[in-house]
Amino acid sequence: MKHKKHSLLSTFITTLICSGALIGCFLMMNNVVGKTAGDISSYDSQSAAEIEQDEGDYVQVAASSPSVTGNIEYLNGTALPNDVSLLLLSYTKERYEALGKLSFSSLSHYFNTDNTYGKLYAQFCNTSLKYLTFVRSSRSTDLGFDRAEFTVTVTEVNARSGSYTVKYYLSDSIEFNFCSVPSKSTGMELEAKISSDSDGYMKFTVLAEDTDVNILIEEMVMERFGYDSDEYYLKDMTIPGNVDIKEMFEEIYAELKSLAKEHISEQKQQLADYNANPGAYTAKKTADNAYNREAAVAYSYKWVSGDEVVRNPEYSDYSIYGGNCQNYVSQALYESGIPMDWDGNYTIQWKWFDDEVNYNQSDWGRSISWSGTEYFYEYCTENKGSGLVAETDVNIYSVSPGDVMQYVSDDWAKHSVIVSKVIYNDDGTVADILINSNTTDRVDFPLSAYGYTGIRAIRIIGWND
Repeated sequence: MKHKKHSLLSTFITTLICSGALIGCFLMMNNVVGKTAGDISSYDSQSAAEIEQDEGDYVQVAASSPSVTGNIEYLNGTALPNDVSLLLLSYTKERYEALGKLSFSSLSHYFNTDNTYGKLYAQFCNTSLKYLTFVRSSRSTDLGFDRAEFTVTVTEVNARSGSYTVKYYLSDSIEFNFCSVPSKSTGMELEAKISSDSDGYMKFTVLAEDTDVNILIEEMVMERFGYDSDEYYLKDMTIPGNVDIKEMFEEIYAELKSLAKEHISEQKQQLADYNANPGAYTAKKTADNAYNREAAVAYSYKWVSGDEVVRNPEYSDYSIYGGNCQNYVSQALYESGIPMDWDGNYTIQWKWFDDEVNYNQSDWGRSISWSGTEYFYEYCTENKGSGLVAETDVNIYSVSPGDVMQYVSDDWAKHSVIVSKVIYNDDGTVADILINSNTTDRVDFPLSAYGYTGIRAIRIIGWND
């Protein structure tokens, strides 16, 4: 979901495509070293009382932790010392335990808080975890879990004078409490800068992760620092000397929490309204040709994996330009039988023949709606006559497998996903929606488990001749 610019061309392309985590396709190799997440006591440089004093209302104590297991894999001939590997595994394990309990615990003891960047990223990662546990614990369904498995896949290591810059991907498998369908995710990209603190322990000075929650927070931090988050990485920026890091993140958390509470309250009302009278939310539009939902969902499962990043080689992959999410969703709709549409001006075209943007009413090039989230929404809203027929802004719980969901922030669609399953309660009412997505790649992931809380639905009806 992160969208950094590499050139004037990519600057243009990025404005047209989904905001998504940077994902690189990688080849799983056989030189795998496995380690389970072990004892993390060597990183507990603060007592529980000290952490509680430092973090205020961050600390919440739960009775028991879920079972979380992890391993580390090395690709491309990479390797790390045991203490650095243990840091990656222990931090990740403790974070999953907090998410499983839906109860926040400070992770500051994994960061070198004597270092300005270490102090910044300790507060950053704590705020990210605190916010995500708040969002998930506020939902109607139980988004905690008792078991989780994760894999840290190291793809690049740069070592210099006892310090390490490590690039890696995170994959996981989780069975959330509210349903028995396992959820898998992969391609969560991280970059860590690690060095020893004054006591000789290996700790983070930087830990940058391209996921929805972290992108929301980074944009807010960069705005306060006076930098454009579309152009720069926080990890490369100069931290102003007069900034109160703790106070800044407290303000950011309060802003995010307030907006999330508003969104979640509205969505709980949508859920109650739909479950009270599902018949009131049936489709109003019709189309000449019915939508083959089963084919679209089957395609979405074929080209996403919880174990490794997969892409259809017949299409371009826009991950490096900001995200492949809308491209993936458009592919699923097209492969279901909905034809490309190049009739009309550029806002009501939907086509992909190659990467070059083309507004002509002809069968070549690409429309901005094919790979751009907000532009796809505009196409679905405005298109009339031939081409795709859809209803926008419908009750988000009235959807069916094959419909499209979008996560919206600052009135702009940041991410598009396709509905894979609807989960029902024992009484037949809707509990939640599961989705498939690219960048980050997710399989049967709960709609309500994202950090993005602004959600809208696009019901796909079919297509007109």
